[in-house]
Amino acid sequence: MQTIDNAAVEAAKRVAKARAELILDATFYGVLVSQVEPKPSRQVPTMATDGKRHFFNPEFIGGLTQAEVLGTQVHETEHDARRHHTRREGRDPVEWNIACDLAINPDVLAAGYTLPKGALFEEKYRGWSAEDIYRARELDRQKQQPQPQEADDESDESDDGDEPEAGEQGDDSDDAGDDAGDDAGDDGDDGEGGQGEGDDEGEGSGEGQGSAQGDASDPGKGSGQGEPGDAPGEGQGEGQGQSEGDAGGEGSQTGPQSSGDPGGCGEVLDAADDAAEMADQDARWERVLRQAAMLAAKRGDAPGHITREIERADKPPQDWRETLRAFFDGGAATTETWSRPNRRFIGGGLYLPGREREGINRAAMLIDTSGSMDDIALAAIGVEVQAALDENVIDELVVIYGDTRVTRVDTYRPGDEIEFDPRGGGGTVLQPLFDHVAAEFDASLIVCFTDGYIDVTSESPEPACPVLWAFTGYPDVVRHFIANAPWNAPAIDVGSH
Repeated sequence: MQTIDNAAVEAAKRVAKARAELILDATFYGVLVSQVEPKPSRQVPTMATDGKRHFFNPEFIGGLTQAEVLGTQVHETEHDARRHHTRREGRDPVEWNIACDLAINPDVLAAGYTLPKGALFEEKYRGWSAEDIYRARELDRQKQQPQPQEADDESDESDDGDEPEAGEQGDDSDDAGDDAGDDAGDDGDDGEGGQGEGDDEGEGSGEGQGSAQGDASDPGKGSGQGEPGDAPGEGQGEGQGQSEGDAGGEGSQTGPQSSGDPGGCGEVLDAADDAAEMADQDARWERVLRQAAMLAAKRGDAPGHITREIERADKPPQDWRETLRAFFDGGAATTETWSRPNRRFIGGGLYLPGREREGINRAAMLIDTSGSMDDIALAAIGVEVQAALDENVIDELVVIYGDTRVTRVDTYRPGDEIEFDPRGGGGTVLQPLFDHVAAEFDASLIVCFTDGYIDVTSESPEPACPVLWAFTGYPDVVRHFIANAPWNAPAIDVGSH
């Protein structure tokens, strides 16, 4: 005889009640929540969405007030509406969840909903996209990493027998409340109080959202599950004695693959493994977002941030790789030829036409080597430049390094392996690098990779060839530099995905 899981049954009723409240009283969220099926599962620590199902852990739901249950439903539908389940694109899943929560929670709280204690919140990220937040936090972590010289010094100290005392490694963490480990660790604290405002992501979640709720009960109690059936579109009549393995529980082979929920409100899962299905889900949820926004606008209850999200959907950021490649292609005079196969694909057994030069195409790449530069972004642009060189789009590449002066010059031709080796520090005076190009050789085009804090302005002598600025840094700062690029030259954000 099958045993009814009372915790799952009760949790399903509370989730169904929250969903019904949204459908009846909040047009925008009601449309969104009706698109997904609620599923009990102890394979997730709190809640989770993949754009098709909203998984919920019965013990987690059991530890929340009903206002918090309602808030978690809104939180998960915001993941769906912003298509977070289709936009991870290889990013670290834990860090992606943190970034998504930091993008969502200010808007959920502003709409008047309550989130569980420990929900992630930082006022400075209000209005940011998840991609921008992820990038900013990535840069913060890079800055906390010791520089090569610092690492050598630490090694020397260790060799002298000076062992760091317990706790010393965390001295810098207070300066950057963006550390993922801090976020995860704070989520389970009992004595923090309600959702008060603060910069540390694990410590608060807005103003005046007081919550007396403590930690949820330990998952893993019981073996059955229930299905909510009260709200429209939620699969009424499925019964309350269904085994957990049938609905993505511990015995299921197709259940949710949780990576943990550092935000404590509900995580976002990838929509699919297949690229085509992922694209279908992305397009579907963009349509749902627009429909929900339109219906809510007619009823006059659309959340204030929805206009911003619609505008973001209307103007998706262009991939900087496409802009860079178009810039190279525009400066190259080439024709396709089968006499020189494309080396890039030969290793995979594909023989495609390569490119044959028609005239000389020399590209200059200026690399800002000031101490604040981003090695990850430099490696990313290096992959694209290498591809252009391999495909004979670039006949010759001259790489010029410098901070306040030219420090090194390397030349590459098709068949060479590019090895960027920036060395420098301190301030940035890029004009000597541009002067070097003008004095030493004719360039067909110039790509300048920099953090933007430079001496070059629109009043500086303009090069005789086209220039593309490749900026890297915090997204909001980079946007400013792109809008004010010297000589009104085109610009890209290399750190964006």
